[in-house]
Amino acid sequence: MSAALFGVAGYLALGVLGFLGRGWLTGALAWAVGAGALIIWAPGFSESALGPGPWGIRLIGDTVALGFWCLALVLHAAILWEERRRKGAFHPLLTLLVGTTLALVISRDLFNLYVCLELTSLLSFLLVGYEGRSASIWASLQYLILTTVGMILYLFGLGLVYGRLGTLALSEIGRLGDPVVSIGAGLLLSGAAVKGGVFLLGLWLPRAHGRAPHSVSAILSGLVVKMGIVALVRLGEAFSAGPVLVALGALTGFGGLLYALWEQDLKYFLAFSTMSQLGYVLLGFGLGAPLGGLLYALAHGLFKALLFLSAGKAIQEAGSRQIAELGGRLPWGPAMGLALGTWSIAGLPPLAGFVAKGLLCADLPPWGKWLVFALGVGTVASFSKLIPLLRPRGNGPSPTGEIPLFLALASFSFWGFFSYPLLFDPELWGQSGLCLGLGLIAFLLARRAHPRLPGLTLDRALLSLILASVGIVLGLLAL
Repeated sequence: MSAALFGVAGYLALGVLGFLGRGWLTGALAWAVGAGALIIWAPGFSESALGPGPWGIRLIGDTVALGFWCLALVLHAAILWEERRRKGAFHPLLTLLVGTTLALVISRDLFNLYVCLELTSLLSFLLVGYEGRSASIWASLQYLILTTVGMILYLFGLGLVYGRLGTLALSEIGRLGDPVVSIGAGLLLSGAAVKGGVFLLGLWLPRAHGRAPHSVSAILSGLVVKMGIVALVRLGEAFSAGPVLVALGALTGFGGLLYALWEQDLKYFLAFSTMSQLGYVLLGFGLGAPLGGLLYALAHGLFKALLFLSAGKAIQEAGSRQIAELGGRLPWGPAMGLALGTWSIAGLPPLAGFVAKGLLCADLPPWGKWLVFALGVGTVASFSKLIPLLRPRGNGPSPTGEIPLFLALASFSFWGFFSYPLLFDPELWGQSGLCLGLGLIAFLLARRAHPRLPGLTLDRALLSLILASVGIVLGLLAL
């Protein structure tokens, strides 16, 4: 535990120090401190208390924490390399954001989770609007408003649970039964779901991820949005609320997919896809397949960060955000990044997406496997619109921040195949091929339709947040 705390403290201290100057250098030093701390505590540590008596903050170095520390360090290295010439407060803000995520994933304390979630919201708000463009500023304000409402719900829930049970430690909460505790748990889950970008609750996600600088979109989608999912998973485990996670997983999986199928703005499309992909993670943890859920979260963090970095460069090179206008206009670097990210997210063997989905499905009940298969078909259908973008037109800027992501994706795939022989099962490869084929057919059929989906305005987002929160509370009361 001491090594993990040293890594978090180093990140936060060097992040603050970066505001005095040389923010990139202090960010790189923070990365080195975090990596060293991870090497020391990597075997993990059991739940321990930081502080005396009942006020001690419970911390744990479990598999979830270990996986997300690795992901955070890989993504931070990629953004450091991508934005090595960026001056000002960008790198100090980024360093503080990464440090906060490192603190969040080792926490098993209701109030500490709240503090970390609030800090990630504030720092993300500053980074989304960092370049000062009007669209980015409005997107960051929407993000701040909606996540603030979510955190207010979380605080109300925290008060109800603490007032009834007298503890903030997740390991001491136990099962539901008391209606007051059930209502409090529902509000806690609702607040975390808002932060996690769950469909109907976190409708800030498409605009914030779509309008942020491309490197910020990469860290938001790859890492930060998953902090709400980590909080959901911790709360779901403490309150035995697996059915709620399953319902939220199906809702966000298919809800995000519905918008992704017909979205033509490249970055908005990737943002809706992020919302949909979170469904795999929630289904995994809700249905008792935590390893598969975790591995899919990590794989998604890598290939979605790669997609956002490549998409940002594609938009800069071509001067357009519209997918239909980008075909045949991209240099080889962005085209290669989009290609690898697309093949991975589609589940093409033997890439990281295939590895994570295979291990996820291995532990799911039959109906859960069908849900994942249906989501996979929809994912392939939505990403088929990027096929014209995968043919490069010639030379351009060489990959920079993409290089650590290429290496990490290759390592993930290599490790998966040598660690889990079930991934060599011909039936699994056949299912992947069937999913790819059905997805292409679904794309050909879907592109003929032009549905008018409801716009995700702030007032609608607030209304859907409140209604979905009521639904979660009622669901827990019925358990």
